[in-house]
Amino acid sequence: MMLGSTHFFMVSSVLDQAQRAEAEALISARVHAWASAIVAKDIERVMSLYSADLVSFDLDPPLRYAGTSNKRRAWEQLFSLFPATVSYEVTELSITAGADTAFVHSLNHVAGRRTSGQVSELWLRWTACFRRTGDAWFVTHDHASVPAELTQGRAALDLAP
Repeated sequence: MMLGSTHFFMVSSVLDQAQRAEAEALISARVHAWASAIVAKDIERVMSLYSADLVSFDLDPPLRYAGTSNKRRAWEQLFSLFPATVSYEVTELSITAGADTAFVHSLNHVAGRRTSGQVSELWLRWTACFRRTGDAWFVTHDHASVPAELTQGRAALDLAP
């Protein structure tokens, strides 16, 4: 922005290349630790990724969660569906970080044997907005979805990258 002959810049939102790379590495480490926590079914470590004011657009109803209590219930329900093990892999992770916020998206693979004995496998799209609080990054918004076959009126669960 220019005011007279003086230039003002939003310094807090600008990172140099090294700072951006450091922020993106920290976020990547958080995301991969989160995926490991899912595999371990460690609900406390899973939930440690999310900020208290999380807004989540998840695969299961309702249309959105506000706060972490519904997100916790959704993860606990997923863990109960896979009594032995669940696999969770983050692929094609893309991170764009600023000084205090970051945008992340990936394709994630979930697989496991359900309580019924059925093997379940699913690719989903995940998008998350992170906010830096102190030295840590937390998800303030996430969106998990699967493509839909609109003419069929159903989710397209058989797609893979």
